[in-house]
Amino acid sequence: MRNIFIAIILLLFITMVIWISCEVDHGLKPETYKIEGNILFVNGEPPENTGRIEVFAIKEFPPDDPQNFLYLARSGPLNFNAGRQVGYDLLVSPTDYDLVGLVWREKDKDWDLTGLMGFYTGEGSSILPTTVEVSQDKRVAKDIDIYANWDRVSKDTKIKGNITYEGKWPDDTQILLFAIYSVPPSSEIGYLLFENVDYTQPINVESSTFELAVNKGVYNYIVLYWVGNSISNLDDLIVLGVYEDPANPGEAGSVDVRSGVEAENIDILVNFNEIEFNN
Repeated sequence: MRNIFIAIILLLFITMVIWISCEVDHGLKPETYKIEGNILFVNGEPPENTGRIEVFAIKEFPPDDPQNFLYLARSGPLNFNAGRQVGYDLLVSPTDYDLVGLVWREKDKDWDLTGLMGFYTGEGSSILPTTVEVSQDKRVAKDIDIYANWDRVSKDTKIKGNITYEGKWPDDTQILLFAIYSVPPSSEIGYLLFENVDYTQPINVESSTFELAVNKGVYNYIVLYWVGNSISNLDDLIVLGVYEDPANPGEAGSVDVRSGVEAENIDILVNFNEIEFNN
């Protein structure tokens, strides 16, 4: 009889505990916001000096300082020896991201956006990054795939210089493209190659510097392009300035760079007063 009484008491106690636990408000679970997709490598192999690759979600692009850029999330190290496709995901805050891109870092070096290997451009073939939105209504941004090219970072020397601006910047300036070509591009395919390109040049400044990694060779066209709201096609890019031949001002200059020997003082002057922009 005593054992039955104890069993009844235990049963009542367990029932009460369960009831109390169900009634107590444990609070809401934290909401999770994510960006997820795949890295698709279209060309080349990881160079020997590869230290790490990561996906960054960047709030504002281009940044004021490509060596100290504002990012709100990063993927952590990805396996760069995993083949042509690598999945990634980012835990993020609900906001808009101007750029979600894959950044390469050299061994024993700091992060720098000149190591940008590729970024999300939406479903089209845009040359500009597509904004990624994460919100209460869209907590997970899926299929944010990034096409990346190892040849962008497989370089053996650098070209350095300064860019100086005169006149008033156009109000609708979106981004600058600084590019180095062996010959001037003559077709959309030529523009699309963009093997040596810097997307990170700051806008609305009086001057800036560039330091772009290239392979040894002769480069006959070093150019800064402007992109504004009126630009929809690659062949609509507006030339702001080119590196000029010191002996023949007004003509494009050539730079012959050797492996391991950097070319310096490759300067460009931009005079907005002499450039006609599309309205």
